[in-house]
Amino acid sequence: MLRRPVLESPRILFSRRGAAPDLAKDDFRKYPRVFTVFSVEYALGDRTVRARATSLGGGGLFLQGQSLPEGTEISLRFRPARHLPVMQVRGVIRYTLPAKGSGVEFAEIRHEDHQMILRLIHSKSASRRKHPRVPLATQIYSQECMSLAFSRDVSRGGMFVETREPLPIGSEITLRFHLGDDGPIVVALAEVKYHVTKLGMGVQFREVSTADRKRIEDYVAKAPKLAEPAPEE
Repeated sequence: MLRRPVLESPRILFSRRGAAPDLAKDDFRKYPRVFTVFSVEYALGDRTVRARATSLGGGGLFLQGQSLPEGTEISLRFRPARHLPVMQVRGVIRYTLPAKGSGVEFAEIRHEDHQMILRLIHSKSASRRKHPRVPLATQIYSQECMSLAFSRDVSRGGMFVETREPLPIGSEITLRFHLGDDGPIVVALAEVKYHVTKLGMGVQFREVSTADRKRIEDYVAKAPKLAEPAPEE
């Protein structure tokens, strides 16, 4: 029998007030996600159901073959990877795709578990992202970031910035960095989308000049893509 999760402080509460019906497909994407397969148990009333998740994001997961009414609150128990502990969270069904399954938004999750999920996604995402990443080891210059910052990769849509002092999620940051193509410094206005504890922050490009965007696209097209890890069974 699946027990209701005991959630110790600190924990993350995901506000759903005023959320759009397609939140799980759009707003969830403020966090990265990967397509991966793992077992999930969820409690619905007095019933415990065994199911399978086929994607995982910082904001939720997708339950394959489960058609549940939107707004239904459930308690979930899952282990997203063999090297991670079992996690217990509370979730809410945000949408259902006929004959496919239901998207679950995390409503409450322990901070430590959320960070472990983000670390897992960061290590597994690679070419599964909307914009494939390629290696880019370069120093990042920014007035908003007081500590030294470096990148490890870049894509058309953004980059991951390694720093000991990440800015708050939602912050705007102006990035200046070299692409290694003998051209001038690239300047990009970006938004902080998520944190990975002790690693840094993921940023999404918001404003980039046409010339710099073309240079980034050319760099990504020519550079070797980061290897895609095998899915977790």
